[in-house]
Amino acid sequence: MGMIESIRNRQTLLLTIIGLGMLSFLVPYDAVIAMLGNNPGTQAAGSINGDDVSFLEYRTRVQERNSLFNYTDDKAAQNEVWGDIVIERLYGDNFDALGLGLTKEEFDDIRYGDYVSPWVSRTFYGGDVTEEKKQSWKQSFSNMYSDPAGKANYAGYARVIEQKRMREKFDGMVRAGLAANSLEGKREFLGNEEKVDFRYVLKRYSSISDADVDVTDSDAQAFYREHKGDAQYAQRAGRDIEYIRIPLTASFDDRQNAQSGMTALKGTWAVATDDDAYLAENDLMAETSRLEIIGPALDKESQAANLEAAAVGDVVGPYFEGTAIRLDKVISKDAVADSTVKCRHILLKTADIKDPAQLAALEDRADSIKRRLRAGDEFADLVNKHSEDPGSKATGGEYEFRRGRMVKPFEDFCFDNRVGSIGTAETTYGLHLIEVLDQQWTSDAITVQRIEREVAISSVTAGEAEDTAMNFAIEYGDTEAFRNAADTMGYAIVEARNVISGTAAITGLPNGAEVVGWAYGAQPGDVSNPFQIDGNYIIACLVNIKEDGEPPFENVADAMRAGAIEQKKAEMYLDLMSGGSLEEIAEKAGEAIGTSNGTSLKNPNISGSGSAPEPAVVGAAFAQTLDEVSAPIKGNNGVWVVMPTTRNAVEATGEFSTEVKNLNDRTYFRNLPLSSGAPVRLSNAILEKADIDDQRQGS
Repeated sequence: MGMIESIRNRQTLLLTIIGLGMLSFLVPYDAVIAMLGNNPGTQAAGSINGDDVSFLEYRTRVQERNSLFNYTDDKAAQNEVWGDIVIERLYGDNFDALGLGLTKEEFDDIRYGDYVSPWVSRTFYGGDVTEEKKQSWKQSFSNMYSDPAGKANYAGYARVIEQKRMREKFDGMVRAGLAANSLEGKREFLGNEEKVDFRYVLKRYSSISDADVDVTDSDAQAFYREHKGDAQYAQRAGRDIEYIRIPLTASFDDRQNAQSGMTALKGTWAVATDDDAYLAENDLMAETSRLEIIGPALDKESQAANLEAAAVGDVVGPYFEGTAIRLDKVISKDAVADSTVKCRHILLKTADIKDPAQLAALEDRADSIKRRLRAGDEFADLVNKHSEDPGSKATGGEYEFRRGRMVKPFEDFCFDNRVGSIGTAETTYGLHLIEVLDQQWTSDAITVQRIEREVAISSVTAGEAEDTAMNFAIEYGDTEAFRNAADTMGYAIVEARNVISGTAAITGLPNGAEVVGWAYGAQPGDVSNPFQIDGNYIIACLVNIKEDGEPPFENVADAMRAGAIEQKKAEMYLDLMSGGSLEEIAEKAGEAIGTSNGTSLKNPNISGSGSAPEPAVVGAAFAQTLDEVSAPIKGNNGVWVVMPTTRNAVEATGEFSTEVKNLNDRTYFRNLPLSSGAPVRLSNAILEKADIDDQRQGS
C-alpha cells in the first residue's frame, strides 16, 4: 500500500510528464518551452559573471560541434562547448584588446603551413603532422569553401580554430611574460643555503589526551566563527550524493537458456572437420578467438583439469566464466620451451654497494640470516623482518620469472644453481639472499579455439530488475527512507562527496554523468528515478548542496571541534612552557630536549616532530638571539620552545642563474607545453574567482 500511496501523491507530476511527452510528438520543442512561459532563446543554460547564456545558443553550438568533430559521447561535446563559451565571456575582451585575432595568412599557416598550431595538430592530425596530411586537409578545406552546402561547415571550423588559436596565443604571452629575476634567485639561494642549528622542547598535540581538555559545543562554534574564512576550510560548490546499485544480471533461467544453446552448438562443432568454415557458416567468427595456454597461464584456467584430460578435437564446456559462457575446442597439444624459475629472496641495502666495507657488512648480515634459516626459522618471517624489497614482502619474497626479466646477477644465480640452493647475488639494488624454489625448462601448451558470448539477459529478467529499481525509487523517496531501505535490503550505499558540476566520473561510478546532471537539478532529500549505467540500475539520493565560499558549521563541525581541541591544548602549554631554561621547560612539559641541525627556511620540516612543516618555528630559530630561549610558539605539530645555537654566514652575490633557471622550470614550467604551468594556474584562478552558474543539467 505504501507504494500505491506514493504513486497517488505524485500523480499530478506523472500526468504532467505524460502530457508533455505526448505533446512533444505534436508540437516543436521551442513551442513547448514557450507554452510553459519561457522564451527558448532566453532560457538560461547558465550564467557567467551575471551574463546569461541562453540554452538555445548553447544547444545550437553543441549540435554544430557534433556535426564537425567526432566525440566519444554527447557529454564530451557539451562540456567542450560550455568551456569555450566560458573562455569567450571571461577572456574575450582581453583577446580583442591584445589584437589576438587571426589574419588570413596566419589562419592558413596554423592549419597546413609551416607552423601547425598545437590544437590543430592534435585535433586534425592526431599529433602526427606530415606533408601528405597537410595537402589532404588543404584540399578538404578548399572543397568545403567552394561548395555552397559546405560553407557552413567551413565557417564552423573557422570559428573553433580561431578561438582555440587566440587562447594558445594568450597563454603563450602569459608564459613569456612570467620569469624569475635575480632578486627571486637570491631569495631562493638564501632559503636553501642559510642554515640554523637549534635545540628545542616540543610538546606534541598528539601526546596530550583529548580528555585533558574540556571543549564544548560553544567552543567549537567560537573556533568556527574565528576560522571559517581560513583557506583550509574554504568550500567549493558541489553536491554530496549517495547511491545504490541494483544489478541488471542474468537470472537462473537466462543461464539455463544460454547453456542449452551452447550445448546444441557443442554437438555440431565437435564433428566439424573444418573449424574455420563451420564458424563462418554459423556467424560465430566475432565470438571466437584462438589461444595458446602455457604453463602458469593454464593453472589460472577454471577448466584446466578438463583441458589437460581432453584429446585434440574434443570440445570442453559449455561452462560459465563471470557473465559469459564458453566452449573450448582443443586444436593441439605440444611441449614448448619455457625457461622459468621460481625463487624467494631477502634484499639487504646499503648506501654504496661498491664500498668494500659496506658490502662486507651486508655479507655478514646475510650469513647471520642463513644461520637462522638453518636453525629452522621460516623464510617468510625473515623476509618480513629483514628484506628491504617492498614489492615482494607480501608474497614472502617470492618471484617467478622467465629469462631476461630480472637484473643479470640475480637471474644468473636463479638459473645457474640447483633447486634448493641458497646464496647471495650482488646487484645495484643491494645484496640479495636467494633460495631457488623451482626451475622449469619445458611446459605443456594447449591451443584452443574459444567461443565466448555474454549470457543474454531476457526481457523478463530486465523487466523484473527495472520494476525492482522503480519501486525502490518510488517507495523510498527521502534520505532517511532511502538509507533505511538500502540497509534492510542489503544494498551497499556508496558516498560521493563534493561532486563538481559537469563531472563525468564520481566515486565508484566512472560513467556517472547522468547522476551528476540529476543532482544539479534536485533538492536535498530528493531520490532519483533509476539510471541504467554499466549493467546496473543506479538510484541516487541528494544529501547536501554546497556553495562556494565559507562553509556552514554543520559541514565542518568535526574539523572545527578538532581545531578547538588543538587550540585548548596549545593554550595549556603556552602558559606552562613560559620562562626558565630549556632544561626547566623540558621538565615542566615532561619532554626530552631535541636537536635540529642544518635546518633551512626553504625546507621547514623538523625531523621527528611530525608530518606538518613548521615555518613559524624555523623562522623563530633564525630570528632569536643565539643561545637564548624563545617564548613558546604555537606550531603545527605542537607547542615549541627553541634555542638557536649556530647560524652559518652566507655570502649572497652574483646573478643566481642556477636558481633563476630552477624557478622558471619549477614554478613557471617554462620548459613544458602551454597546457601546463603558469597559463593553467592563471586560468584556474580566473575560473575560481568568476561567478559561473552552470544550469545545463536542469535545462
